[in-house]
Amino acid sequence: MKERIAERMAIARKRTLDLLDLVPDEFLRQRVHDFYSPVGWHFGHIGMTEEHWTVVRAMGQAPMDEALSFRFANLPENPKDDRTQIPDRAAIVEYLRQTRERSLSLLADARLDDAQPLLRDGYAWEFALQHEMQHQESILELLCLIHQAIGAPCSEPGMEWRSGVEHSWITVPEGETEFGSRDSFAYDNERPAFVARIDEFQISRLPVTNYDWTLFMADSGHRRPEYWLDGDGWFAYSPSGPRPLHPDEPVMGISWYDAEAYARWASARLPTEFEWERAAHGADNEPASAFGLLEGAGGAWEWTSSKFLPYEGFVAYPYDGYSKEHMDGSCYVCRGGSWATARPILRCSFRNWYVPTYRQGFLGLRLAR
Repeated sequence: MKERIAERMAIARKRTLDLLDLVPDEFLRQRVHDFYSPVGWHFGHIGMTEEHWTVVRAMGQAPMDEALSFRFANLPENPKDDRTQIPDRAAIVEYLRQTRERSLSLLADARLDDAQPLLRDGYAWEFALQHEMQHQESILELLCLIHQAIGAPCSEPGMEWRSGVEHSWITVPEGETEFGSRDSFAYDNERPAFVARIDEFQISRLPVTNYDWTLFMADSGHRRPEYWLDGDGWFAYSPSGPRPLHPDEPVMGISWYDAEAYARWASARLPTEFEWERAAHGADNEPASAFGLLEGAGGAWEWTSSKFLPYEGFVAYPYDGYSKEHMDGSCYVCRGGSWATARPILRCSFRNWYVPTYRQGFLGLRLAR
């Protein structure tokens, strides 16, 4: 088990360092959007979090560098505006190396059959791994925003703007489904697993596409020419720069309010998170949908109509700040996972959440009725 944990952590770390190579020096410490910390902070935060949970909390040792731990901590005492005061690229890489070295050294000595929950089955290391993967997606979002700030034009010609997608509805019959997760590495908000009966509903086989969205834009008030850019074709900002937009890709970069408005315009609604989960994994809890739902993961996160609230019997773990503090009714649940989401997080039970005004992530929608 220890070897497998270390192997998976090494694979994730390679991706993290590859992403760091994509960050322009002038943007490492710069905030490009009010919602985010500087992109360089995210890399240091990955190392700080791993050390905190594996070295400090699980194994009871002191952090390597108290000052750096605070600098990379997500604390009210370290507000986002102060997070521009971080070390340079080389120092961040060295911090990641040293914290990882300590973490793996202690993993080798740890008893993973210990009754201590952070040690049992390597929970602390798995928690750090999934945390790193989640911040990789945040870094990719920031890389898109960095290229938007640079403002370079798209050098490739736009694509022919017509759709090859045929939308259809899936009828999901009334029935019972087990929701949530029994996996020992699932997050606290996915627990406890429970069985509930869901009424019959219909859900779109495919998510809403870029082409679909442009029809909505043309028909719903996005008409003031001063807000449109000159030029032919549609493009999007990617982590490597602007690229032509494909009409049949899932639309992304929309808020919950945008998604709700589109659903009303289309004479439909957003699915609840439980309708989405039932349709995604079907009746037998296998990975592929038994009902025929397509692109439920790996395209865009999909907004639901459900507020982010605790399941009955919820217990915050390993700390209140991950889920509990956000379960006040101000956030909505997104399900599925985007092209930027790491594979272990692409699970039917995973609950992502955002405030309804947030649209900088890889967020789209699917219709229900």
